[in-house]
Amino acid sequence: MERPTRPVLQIALWTAAAAGALLLGLTAVGSIGSDLAGTQTQPLSAEQVDARLAQQAATAAPPAPAPVPTTAPASAPPAVVQAGTAGNVLVRCDGATPRIVSVNPAQGWEREDDKDIGPAEVVFDGDDVPDVRVTLSCAGGVPTGRVASVPED
Repeated sequence: MERPTRPVLQIALWTAAAAGALLLGLTAVGSIGSDLAGTQTQPLSAEQVDARLAQQAATAAPPAPAPVPTTAPASAPPAVVQAGTAGNVLVRCDGATPRIVSVNPAQGWEREDDKDIGPAEVVFDGDDVPDVRVTLSCAGGVPTGRVASVPED
């Protein structure tokens, strides 16, 4: 009678591969928390942290003095002017002059580009609805906008 050596050999090889995979996995898990050289990193105590911070503060260069501004102060930060459901306009004031930073139409709307529109105006064009015109101005360095519906031509 012939002995079943082939299944026994397959089981032995499978067991060896499983043991190798287990050993590799345990080695990988054991190396978590150590660097590539295999040394362990230990957390510092509160006293050690204070000592290292004091050492760094003692060796740090003194801060440089703040530069003296030689130009006019920067303009106020931009502000958002809402155009109802049509979108919004990001505007900055340079003195009394409004400057458009960006135009953000809502979904279904687009900015109308027309030569007749002034530099302080934005027109939003929507499908099957009246256009929306935003006329921008500055009051005390703060941007404002007047929103009006414009009938379709």
